[in-house]
Amino acid sequence: MSQAGDAIVESYGHEQAYLAPKDSELARVMRRAIREQGGKPAFVHKTGTSDMNVVAPAWNCPILAYGPGDSSLDHTPNEHIHLDEYLRAVAVLTSALSSL
Repeated sequence: MSQAGDAIVESYGHEQAYLAPKDSELARVMRRAIREQGGKPAFVHKTGTSDMNVVAPAWNCPILAYGPGDSSLDHTPNEHIHLDEYLRAVAVLTSALSSL
């Protein structure tokens, strides 16, 4: 519990961060699909929270995040993507899902 002026702020819950293995079948399929579309796959260590923190341990299955745009701009006023990045991401996901 912390205090801010006359207000008392309480927070509940704490999710453990989930770090997926880099060499799962899913990760290999995604890397291949990204390369097929002319991309250069790279791992990004995200420090925010996501549903993956909850569902990955509960479902015990491979999981990852992928998407177009500059992840350093996520949830900022400058967040945006270019249409060609979006369309390439659709092609990557289509290829990956077809391979699985």
